Amino acid sequence: MKKRYIALIVLAALIVIVIAALKIATGVAKNYVVEHSEELIGRKMKIENVEFSPFTFTVTVDDFAIFEPDGTTPFVAFEKFRINVNPTRLIAKEISVSEIYLKGLYTRVAQRGDLFNFSDILNKFAADSTADTTAAKEKPKVDTTAADSAQAMNLDPTEALGGFSVAIENITLEKGNIIYEDLKVGSKIHIQDFSVAIPAVYFSNKNTDIGVNLKFANGGDLGIKVQFNMKTQDFGVNVTLNKLALAVAKPYLKDFINYKDFEGTLGVDLNVAGNVNDVLSSNVSGTVSVDDIKLTETSGKAIGVAHVGVGIAKANVNEMDFRVDSVIVDGAYAHLDLLKNGKTNIDILLEPLNKPAKAAPVDTTAKDAPKTAEKSKPLKAVINKLQVVNTNVSASDHTPKQTFNYKVSNITVNGSNINFNTPCTINVSAAFPEGGALTVKYKGALSDISTMDAYISVKNLALKHFSPYSHHYTGYPISSGTMAFASENKMSGWNIESKNTIDIYNIDVADKDGTTDPEYTVPMKVGLYILKDKDDKIQFDVPVKGNVKDPEFSYLKIVWQTVMNLLIKVALSPLKVVGNVAAAGAGVVGIDLGKNDEIYIDPLASSFTSEQFAKAQKMVEALAKDKKLKMNFVQNFNMKKTVEAYKTHKLKTDFYKATQNKTTLNELDEKAIVAIEDKDSAYAAYAAEHAKELDRKTMEKEILAMAEARNQELLKTLQQQPGVTKKNVTVTTAPRGALTQKKAMYKVQIDVQ
Repeated sequence: MKKRYIALIVLAALIVIVIAALKIATGVAKNYVVEHSEELIGRKMKIENVEFSPFTFTVTVDDFAIFEPDGTTPFVAFEKFRINVNPTRLIAKEISVSEIYLKGLYTRVAQRGDLFNFSDILNKFAADSTADTTAAKEKPKVDTTAADSAQAMNLDPTEALGGFSVAIENITLEKGNIIYEDLKVGSKIHIQDFSVAIPAVYFSNKNTDIGVNLKFANGGDLGIKVQFNMKTQDFGVNVTLNKLALAVAKPYLKDFINYKDFEGTLGVDLNVAGNVNDVLSSNVSGTVSVDDIKLTETSGKAIGVAHVGVGIAKANVNEMDFRVDSVIVDGAYAHLDLLKNGKTNIDILLEPLNKPAKAAPVDTTAKDAPKTAEKSKPLKAVINKLQVVNTNVSASDHTPKQTFNYKVSNITVNGSNINFNTPCTINVSAAFPEGGALTVKYKGALSDISTMDAYISVKNLALKHFSPYSHHYTGYPISSGTMAFASENKMSGWNIESKNTIDIYNIDVADKDGTTDPEYTVPMKVGLYILKDKDDKIQFDVPVKGNVKDPEFSYLKIVWQTVMNLLIKVALSPLKVVGNVAAAGAGVVGIDLGKNDEIYIDPLASSFTSEQFAKAQKMVEALAKDKKLKMNFVQNFNMKKTVEAYKTHKLKTDFYKATQNKTTLNELDEKAIVAIEDKDSAYAAYAAEHAKELDRKTMEKEILAMAEARNQELLKTLQQQPGVTKKNVTVTTAPRGALTQKKAMYKVQIDVQ
């Protein structure tokens, strides 16, 4: 019994001695490292406490810091580090770590060019390594880096550790702070509340889950979730970035653009799935957005956008497959300034990029023979939905004697199935000042212009805004006038067929400015008087045909030559031109302006002509002078006659669509339909067969719908005129029983509010 007690006492004493030795050893090690830190790493260090618990095999380090070369400013520091291992699991051939905990990590990285605030530490280690290498006898080695890396990637973790498995659990990092400063450009990125949570790391065929969360001091937070399988090397990553303040990039933008200020936020929610051995084959999906982007130029003007959102269905670099669900642009605004020196605001903005680059040194070393390039995979890219709304663009031209300022507002772009290789559809619309409108319809493959089918329409363009150019080139400022333009362009192979019509109404110029020296001497008043018909209208067509690959072909040259031919004819035989125009008269287009309080219309027309818009705008000018006035534009026509005319028009329209294989029509098609003669044998046969299919009541409803559409279009235009409000101008249609007017017209009723 005594021997047993003695053995227990000896064992207890040994345990106490070992524990004491371990505790003393940690203290000795701590003191040695702190006292000799400058010899070891070239920097001062601080360690408040190091503890080892032999019962739980836990090592704890408190208040650790490595200082900058000044010996007082922290470079890397943390409040507490703790690691717990289980040595008993070694018997079961398992390396077990039950906890790794790090609190209050702080690090500051400062860079100036190629130097960092830790370069001295690296240089010291490099010097020590060089000394050791010089002392040892070098032996030639075969470079097996690539093979070793490939083997390591595919090596079973258990085999790599000699049959031992590894289990690491409860990895936690909390309340970290990381600062990066680029002293050369003056940037600073501060990451706050940096945290990492990893429940367990598996070196087997199980997924390791990793969670990272952090905040940026200037605004924004980042969350990263990772799943990784050590054995298969498969991974899945989710990145969520919320309202990152893009102002952090301002110092770096100076290398690319010349600007005054930049602001905005970035949001990301992306999922990436793939394998470490083939990262380029990873599939990416999710959303990316920027909001409240504003780039202020040195002039004080700004370019920006309220929101841009991109939904990514799939992005795979290796397969060259990029599928975008949607691209939404809302509230974009921009401007273009042409300065007197010929430069634009874009040139000034991009001045840093336009500086000549330094010549790169010539490589005179021998080069391997060029390898045959592998055939690249075809690009598969598609945008299922494109939408641009609430966008405005303004322009200022300072090169004329009088500055030209213009704004295009409410720009809208809608597209679907947009890709590079197959035909797609893109529609564009925009508003011009004083009720003008632009419409563009494009069909075709973006990569092949030979498939293009484009239609452009400009309506009610107020010409007085372009007076600075007229004044600069001719000396005559434009005082009034509106223009309409329609252009239909089709490509067959590389052959283009374009139909263009220009319609100018009520254009007038003021007296010539005697103080200016215009570039061209043109008698504008006489020329316009000769060109106008009796209804104050100038109209001409410009057909264009040719092969766009022909070096001699020029679209603009043909248009300009047509205009010049018209002017030459006017100069050579003005009386003949005037006679021809007068003979044709307004009857050619079916318009009669009538009395001062009447606007004659075509009840079958879907929209207004330039002269109709102009006369209506002229009528409401009185509202700006007398706020008590109120105007009601009442539309009237003969329903019985209109139904008969509409029936004929519908039959001709259906006949035209059937024979021309068209489903939608534009202004040029409407002109072609009007030109169909009643006696045309093919049309007559078609009408005889289909006339009974048209129901009178249905046609009356459609006529009234067209009348209401005209009312809304006229009201929308008038409400943009000075002095017009929602209360003092109304546009209506006469009651159904009163639709007996011989001539279709809008008659203005004036009242006092």
